[in-house]
Amino acid sequence: MKVVRVEAGARLHFGFLDLNGSLGRIFGGIGMGIDEPKIMLDVCKSELLQAQGPDCERALGYAKRFLNHFGVQDGVAINVISAIPSHVGLGSGTRMALTVGKALSVLFDIDVSIKELATVMGRSRRSSVGTVTFEKGGFVLDGGHKKGQERDFPPLLFHDLLSTDWTFVVAVPMSLKGASGPEEEEKFKALSIHEELSSKVCRLTLMKLLPSIVERDAAVFGEAISEIQDLVGSCFSGLQGGKFHSPLSEEIAYFMRSAGALGIGQSSWGPAVYGITADRDRARAVCGSLKDKFGKETKVFMTSCAQGGASVCVRED
Repeated sequence: MKVVRVEAGARLHFGFLDLNGSLGRIFGGIGMGIDEPKIMLDVCKSELLQAQGPDCERALGYAKRFLNHFGVQDGVAINVISAIPSHVGLGSGTRMALTVGKALSVLFDIDVSIKELATVMGRSRRSSVGTVTFEKGGFVLDGGHKKGQERDFPPLLFHDLLSTDWTFVVAVPMSLKGASGPEEEEKFKALSIHEELSSKVCRLTLMKLLPSIVERDAAVFGEAISEIQDLVGSCFSGLQGGKFHSPLSEEIAYFMRSAGALGIGQSSWGPAVYGITADRDRARAVCGSLKDKFGKETKVFMTSCAQGGASVCVRED
């Protein structure tokens, strides 16, 4: 029996280039793939359509979507071995969609590109960070969508594999959940962003963030991310009650900064926040301080930039 295993790390989303759109383009995602946490699942043909394991209902929904689109009549069995925490800002939805889709495309020998797969599964409607990092890891900057053509895949403007020495400390208050689905759609519709703010984000990205990556300057990278977070956070402050998802997320982020992080930010809608360090020794110290202060209710871990995309393994059981 043919079994396909697909494994992929999560992603951090740093923000958007342009939420104003007066130049004719909207969004423009900034983010990167990370090694941890991971989603891992196995799929094989089955008489029934079934799934088991963490977040298996969502896996089953994406499987139905894939099979219906490609007209596949066979059943499949999905075993979700590990999943990324959902609705916390780590890209669990896109990762689950693409992991299931990739596994099924290999199982049924369907030739489909990652871009097409994202469209089929209803992803990358605003940012391509989740899709591009699923395919090849790294740091991603995309050029957004032409206004009125949000179904088109955003063009990739910049991609780089950040140094694995740069270690990210991620903290997730597990009692909180970020926006998703219809709630997320309504919040984006409610945005009204002045073009001056978008101009500042674009300038910071072009003249500070990207050069820091090319020059491998972790300190400047951290500064740029913090400044972009401050601006992007102000875009959403009226929708989330502040520049961070919650007072707790904000407290954790600033505590990271005081503990030695070079830069801080919130991933997507949060509540996950992150701190940037230049090496694992500093990251371990920040992690220890966070765990001492915020206890077991906050999941704290270290990770680094993914150096590649999802892994696919085919075996015969």
